[in-house]
Amino acid sequence: MAVEQRKERSVSTFNRISKVLSFIHNNLDATLSLEEIAEQSCWSRWQLQRVFQSETGLTVAHYVRELKLSVAAEMLLDTEQRVIDIALSLGFNSEIAFSRAFKQLFGQSPSVYRKQSQRIGLKKPIEVSEIHYPGKNTYSFVEVRIDTKDTFLLKGVRGEINGLFSLAPNFAEVVPQLWASLEAESSGIHQPVGQLLGVVDITKANFDGSQIQYWAGVELDPHIPIPELPSLISERLEALTVPKQTYAAVRHKGPIERLPHTLEWFILHWLPSSGYRGIDGYELEVYPSNYEPLSPHADMEYWVPIQKV
Repeated sequence: MAVEQRKERSVSTFNRISKVLSFIHNNLDATLSLEEIAEQSCWSRWQLQRVFQSETGLTVAHYVRELKLSVAAEMLLDTEQRVIDIALSLGFNSEIAFSRAFKQLFGQSPSVYRKQSQRIGLKKPIEVSEIHYPGKNTYSFVEVRIDTKDTFLLKGVRGEINGLFSLAPNFAEVVPQLWASLEAESSGIHQPVGQLLGVVDITKANFDGSQIQYWAGVELDPHIPIPELPSLISERLEALTVPKQTYAAVRHKGPIERLPHTLEWFILHWLPSSGYRGIDGYELEVYPSNYEPLSPHADMEYWVPIQKV
């Protein structure tokens, strides 16, 4: 009985937060005070802050601010509207207040961001993902970010896999073997060399999702001298240059075995209505240094190359 009550409370909380999110997303042109947002739930302002942060990992004010400024950044890139008009359309009181907040988030002024014309650090609205598991359906909040990553060099091991939508997917067996090989080759390295990345090269893949090149590797420091490259980490590892791309980065929480469910939601539900389209390129799996793939609290990101429609 107690377990069932906890489950009902969890679903109830999830539904209330979903309602709050919908209200925020539909009213980004308003000032949106915390009191107004709290009125969409059964909670006080303090209670809403506590529950919202517990469910999403963000404070209400931080989420609203990031979302407004990300919408503003896309307007800077996709329209010729004046900065003051963009600021007022998103509920900012003045261009000065808007520009100050914009620079705090993106590290540059709105005019410089527009001039550079790169989609960097754009937070998209948190969405509800319905994921189907054998015998049950679960719902979760999923975060997506639009980012551009410069050309980088990876060193690692590679193998051929059949992907998520192929007739005979085998990535669940092959990928762990490649990571085990990388770990064996780099076991003598006591200091981390760079970011751990899985790179999925679909530039030469077949249309049936087969013959995809998968790399388990380490992103190298771009300032490493070329003569040092062959012996870095291990001489038996290969090097790959990944070109500059714009990505949609989806955050995956939970065991790595559930990643295909998150990607299925992302590709079939998020992408078609996002204003972006996927392109053939290099997909990235971004892992933190302390990543535990079997943990229910594991947290990583999957980056898909995209372009604006």
